[in-house]
Amino acid sequence: MTPDVASAPWETLAVCLLLLAAPTVAVLHRPAWWLLAGMAGSMAASLFAGDGVVAYAIAAGGTLLHAVHAVRVSRTGAATLVVAALATGGAAAAIAEGALAAAFLLSALAIALRTGILPLHGGVASLCDRAPVVHTQQMSSVIALVFLHLRHVDHDPAVAAFAPWLVTYGATACLLAALMTVVQRDLRGFYRGTTAMHGGMLMAALGAAAIGNFAAALLVAVTVGLALGGLGMMITSLEERVGPVDYRGPGGRAGAFPVLAACFIFFGGAGVGLPGTAGFVADDLLLHTLWSQSPAATVAIILASALLAVATLIAYSRSFLGRDTASRAPDLAVRERAVAVLLLALLVVLGVAPSLLLAPADAFLSATVPGGL
Repeated sequence: MTPDVASAPWETLAVCLLLLAAPTVAVLHRPAWWLLAGMAGSMAASLFAGDGVVAYAIAAGGTLLHAVHAVRVSRTGAATLVVAALATGGAAAAIAEGALAAAFLLSALAIALRTGILPLHGGVASLCDRAPVVHTQQMSSVIALVFLHLRHVDHDPAVAAFAPWLVTYGATACLLAALMTVVQRDLRGFYRGTTAMHGGMLMAALGAAAIGNFAAALLVAVTVGLALGGLGMMITSLEERVGPVDYRGPGGRAGAFPVLAACFIFFGGAGVGLPGTAGFVADDLLLHTLWSQSPAATVAIILASALLAVATLIAYSRSFLGRDTASRAPDLAVRERAVAVLLLALLVVLGVAPSLLLAPADAFLSATVPGGL
């Protein structure tokens, strides 16, 4: 049966809005009010829209607003978002024509472009380099787009044929990005590689969702948004205080910025499945699903996660450990701490009680499957 609007995905919307607002509060990144309002409104309207054509059309408009937001810091990033908007609009047109297989592929392409999966990573990599907070805000609506994908285009029997391809592609891209991340020599390079690695993991999760596991895909999307968003804001906060961080530099910043250092390693840990966080549950759900479909892809993602964990420890040690480096700049300000604590708390809550998000969302998504409850 068709789910009632009253059971709409409030929990998912709350996470999206939190990620959208976080950079504005934490690092005082303040785009024009109409852009913020438009991006927030488009996410809410797309999640509540019962018709797939309308939902995807609204999401395409929201992606164009993100492109307008990004153009001042990265033309490459803005161009990538425009292409993603076209793919999202194409999915709406395909749904209108009843071509759900085409809609599925266009929707997956839009998600791939916006998450920075290899080799479609150019635009997102530019945003990670030039403005991680802008990337965080556009990632907020990627979670909503994943929800639309699971709700409107992932239920046709024809799309199950694409599942093995998405899983293989995602796992391969995930492993390649993790290998790239290990050899980076600066903090922004680490962030680019981490983002691309998680883009591959999310694509593999979409492949798993095509065979019916909605929970894994949604929780992976939420975890990626929260972990990468928090990590990007911590990198921005650090570089506002000390400038660009090169691994060949002095390091030793944990003494000057203990709270920032602790938040950095926690967000990094959540991104690689730290027990007690949403990342651990997301990885567990995903790997259990993939094992029955592709043991090779499962092993690739496990290896990629291990490599990213090594890269995260390298980034932390080169940036924060070693001989103390004095700094006159203060540790995280109150507003930065408040946002970091909120994001970290949400990662822990979803790690301890993932059903708070997954139970209502999974019931809502399952109700859209023909013959579902």
